[in-house]
Amino acid sequence: MSVRRAALGALGSAAAGSALYVLQRAVSARWRTGSGEVAAAGLSLPADLRHRFVATSDGGRIHVVERGGGGPTTVLVHGIMLGVATWSPQLRALPGRVVAVSQRGHGQSRAGTEGYGFERLAADLLEVMADLEVRDALLVGHSMGGMVAELCALTRPDDLARHVKGMVLVSTSPGPVLGTGVAALRVPALAGAAAARALGAAERRGSGPLPKGATVWAARLCFGASPVPAQVELVRGMLDAMSPGALAGLLPHLFAFEVRDRLPDLALPVHVVVGSRDVLTPPRAARAIVERAPGAELTVLAGCGHMVMLERAEALCSLLVR
Repeated sequence: MSVRRAALGALGSAAAGSALYVLQRAVSARWRTGSGEVAAAGLSLPADLRHRFVATSDGGRIHVVERGGGGPTTVLVHGIMLGVATWSPQLRALPGRVVAVSQRGHGQSRAGTEGYGFERLAADLLEVMADLEVRDALLVGHSMGGMVAELCALTRPDDLARHVKGMVLVSTSPGPVLGTGVAALRVPALAGAAAARALGAAERRGSGPLPKGATVWAARLCFGASPVPAQVELVRGMLDAMSPGALAGLLPHLFAFEVRDRLPDLALPVHVVVGSRDVLTPPRAARAIVERAPGAELTVLAGCGHMVMLERAEALCSLLVR
């Protein structure tokens, strides 16, 4: 009898595994699309962008794209595992001069000798704005980009004030991201050493930072209700392209980030934007910023997930113009 139960259990496990595999393939196929559909959805970068590379003081380089000129300047800083392409709608729609910064370890930007600490990322941002002679700009940081903006405003306020007169923090947090969302698909929270080993091995194999087949699920997790498949595909492509080594360098700083007690010292005007269905940096994280930062304002977008600049592009552009 025990052998029979074991055999039935094995068959049941195999059937469940097969069903899960079929479900995974079906759901993945629902959100996969091609580059043509991404371009047709207006999610490709504008053809008239100006590309620049800024050398950093530690020997790295930062890739910057910009469009327009005259009028107001908006500086856009993306989140972890993403890139300047996330800002395609804003690069097309915003008036004046629009600058999108590719953070080190992403796209064509390379780290220098000082690695991936957020203080170094903040220094990159300041060095880019100095090189581009940015003045009186609106700084917009998404997710990790928002964290870098917060840190820059708190640790180097006088330097930032030379370039920026206000900040919009989009889908971000004042505290640590403890292995939720995309990061949890590869490593558990607080397992920095194990993460570094796993990602280092992926780098040596020449594979991506997430397990095969997981990127489409990770991309879908970034969105709220009823996402557009072309938007999911845009994010999936960026997740797949991320350097595992760079991700290994960034994750410990993402997990350890903490500025909540320092937010009352923020001197710049701040507006915080979050989606009501953001599971990566949920509304409670946005409210934690607004409760502590003097005069901060909050906008919550119903039904929206983590990718506000894609899911609610028109609403975000209108807010930035105001």
